[in-house]
Amino acid sequence: MLQRYINQYASLIIIIILGLILVSLSAFYLYKSKLKERQEIIVATNNKESDSYRILKAVARIIEEEDYDFSLRVVSTEGSAENLLLLDSGLVQMATIQADMQVQPDTRLAMRLYQNVFHLIFRPSVEEPSIEMIKGLKIAIPPAGSGGYKAFYHLKEHFRLSNDYIQPILTTWESATWLFMNNDIDVIFRVLEPNHPDIVRFVTSVPSYNGSITQAEAISLYYPMYHKVMLSRGTYSGLPPKPTHDIPTLGVDILLVANEHTPTEVVKTVSEILLTRKRDLVEVSKLAGSISIPQGNTLIPWHQGLIDYVSKSQPNFFQKNAEFLALILSILIFLGSSLLQFVNRNKQQRLNSYNEQLLSIKINVEQTQDLNDLDKLREEHYALVNQIVADAVRGRITSEGFEFFAFAWNSVVSMIKEKEIELRR
Repeated sequence: MLQRYINQYASLIIIIILGLILVSLSAFYLYKSKLKERQEIIVATNNKESDSYRILKAVARIIEEEDYDFSLRVVSTEGSAENLLLLDSGLVQMATIQADMQVQPDTRLAMRLYQNVFHLIFRPSVEEPSIEMIKGLKIAIPPAGSGGYKAFYHLKEHFRLSNDYIQPILTTWESATWLFMNNDIDVIFRVLEPNHPDIVRFVTSVPSYNGSITQAEAISLYYPMYHKVMLSRGTYSGLPPKPTHDIPTLGVDILLVANEHTPTEVVKTVSEILLTRKRDLVEVSKLAGSISIPQGNTLIPWHQGLIDYVSKSQPNFFQKNAEFLALILSILIFLGSSLLQFVNRNKQQRLNSYNEQLLSIKINVEQTQDLNDLDKLREEHYALVNQIVADAVRGRITSEGFEFFAFAWNSVVSMIKEKEIELRR
């Protein structure tokens, strides 16, 4: 009885079972999504006075206020070199770096933030404050491993500045300014934001000159991450203006990068906030107005999150939940296949039973010697035929099985006729 019911309503049963499974899995998935804790993304920036730190802190606040499914934690560091070490070790998922830093193959570009410039601060006693006239001078440069140190190394290579030609001294900013004020060094070199508080406070408080970095176009041929910029008159102060005139120098972009495996939606969201919420960001840093999508040939490949934002490719429901839907589909296919095998097995068993009954009738026809018995076998045969035809109509046996049985019952019909002729002689 149960098998008959299953065979008759097999399609409906399959649909109901698959529907129940789909609803159950969807409910479980939504339940787990609600329980899942917000993912924390850590981003490494420069020190707390840097514009990169203030900008990313503002982004983190926006993410927190608007209740995204992840949080952004901003940590301050000593600069690009430390940031890359943290990123490469997996301790952070995003970081800010100078564009001239060497990165690992799995580092991806998320956004261009703003531009740092090369600062050369000369003592007033230096007659021609220019990098080309730096021979014999003592120059304070950033510590080894920092972005500023690498930038100075590139300048040193281009101008062929040997240690016999200049006297570089690796110092922190505090040490460099102290040595400068005590006449122990002649020049301070730093790569910082044009309006960095340390630079502005120092230049406006002590007599000094800004030196130019010439041959900017030529340098950019060898180091494409650098480009010529002008340190504008009055950058540090308006009255009296410092510097007193526009000074040619070099600029290098500050980039936001991420590990290749940082979630695409996270990078896409951060990129979108950086580009669309500038009004909020400039309240903490005027340089936030310079945030832009990287242009031209970049040395670091774009992160998929940035690509998705720029291309405006909004993933649909199926793209967002591809893995989950693939799991459901696999389960449904497995269950559907199992149920189909069960139904087909029942059909085959029913057909085998009919074939056994037909074979029994055939044997009895061959052995009988009585016309009355032959009539009974004929009636039994007709009843069997009617039953199998009814089952074929209801889908209880396959069409291939019905065709095979039709061939067999025709042979029995012929056998019954021949037996009847034989017995009536």
